[in-house]
Amino acid sequence: MCVHWMRDTMPDASTLKFPAPVNDQWDYLLSTIWSQMVHLVIKFGGMLDSERVYRAFTLVLEAQPLLASRFIESSDPYWESIPGLSRDSIFTFLPVDDAEYSLHRTLITRIDPAKGPQARLALIRGRNDSLVLSVNHAVSDAFGVKHVSRLLCQAYRGLEKDPGFRLPRHLQGDRSFYPFLASFSPEILSAASDACGEQSAVWGIPSTPGVCTSPAYRTRVMEKPQFLNLKKYSHTHNVTINDLLLSAFFAALCPEIPHSPGQQYPVLTSVDLRRSLPDHHAPPLANLSVAFEVPILAQSFVEFPSLVGDVHHTMLEKKRLFAGLGAAMRLQDDFSSGFYSVRERLRDVERRTHQERYPKNPFFSNTGIIAYDSVDFGTTPTVYAFMAPPVDYPPGFGVTASTYGDNLTLASGFCADSVSPILVERILSRMDEHLSMLTG
Repeated sequence: MCVHWMRDTMPDASTLKFPAPVNDQWDYLLSTIWSQMVHLVIKFGGMLDSERVYRAFTLVLEAQPLLASRFIESSDPYWESIPGLSRDSIFTFLPVDDAEYSLHRTLITRIDPAKGPQARLALIRGRNDSLVLSVNHAVSDAFGVKHVSRLLCQAYRGLEKDPGFRLPRHLQGDRSFYPFLASFSPEILSAASDACGEQSAVWGIPSTPGVCTSPAYRTRVMEKPQFLNLKKYSHTHNVTINDLLLSAFFAALCPEIPHSPGQQYPVLTSVDLRRSLPDHHAPPLANLSVAFEVPILAQSFVEFPSLVGDVHHTMLEKKRLFAGLGAAMRLQDDFSSGFYSVRERLRDVERRTHQERYPKNPFFSNTGIIAYDSVDFGTTPTVYAFMAPPVDYPPGFGVTASTYGDNLTLASGFCADSVSPILVERILSRMDEHLSMLTG
């Protein structure tokens, strides 16, 4: 396929513009401070057709031109499509001896959303193939990344049967928070705002301030027997997997962060607004996941089952009052003064964080299930898949969970020159230990 495929299929690509709602604007501004890359990693028990993978990805970008765009700063920011994208700007084929090292290098590579494009695909060929789909959070959350991978699978399988296969063009609907906020009464929105509350800097992982020069990742896999026990416990005790993971995260943090027993400490967590309106067909490629704080009581001695019960009841109340809508409202309010005003405030917060050593509350995100149709490349078997989150820059720290089949993966992106990799591994290991003891 010609490297100027965009010109062949979209003659007016240089004039295509898409609105950038405040949810995009916020993640774009964050990407100017730290990495906002979200990755889907897929490992295979064999090898893919590299040329067909590339061709399939060009079809995905043709169907989702927002991915082939750059962010334009203005008083009313927007996305603008990039004409004539080269092969190297969207696809990398890496036949290597050390596949794990190449995976690491791929995960820590950033995309500048102001230059674009917003998505990149890397095919790493060792003894078997690994595929890394990387999307800038400025344009989509994890739900959208899995949707893009689903389209990639469809195109890859389709091209095997028909070299002229095409994906239907996905016209972008309203990618903002408005359809969600407009669907609820003022009373519900007011309660949602109260449930969300104001964010505060209370505690955080000890870190060395400075520039991140050594981004790193650590993962821990909970394999089938343990994960099945966890699901059984979840059903038996009427709690969610997310309750269990959030509790384990908090319990694993406590030995590492100075705190006072008997006081509540917040953990940021995320919720997908799409769940608040299941009948609303929201665009899959959008930033509709929002974060709010969950206050959790620190105990001098962690009784994990009791902690799980407390977290479960707190999360039930947050969900009942639609705290996620409150988070969306807060972001809308923040941008009422305009894009440039928020940009300056965020830069000021960044400066003060470094100068005054503000902590940043830890963050936990459960990106959910990676469905088989997002990793189904036909005859080449998929062995394993997980989501890798953005790299948290100091003083931030977070862990992301994702599930594929009967395996659950915990992943953390961090700066190794700020936070010790041994500390990160200790937190992931402690999470695993708490969950293992809970399920026997």
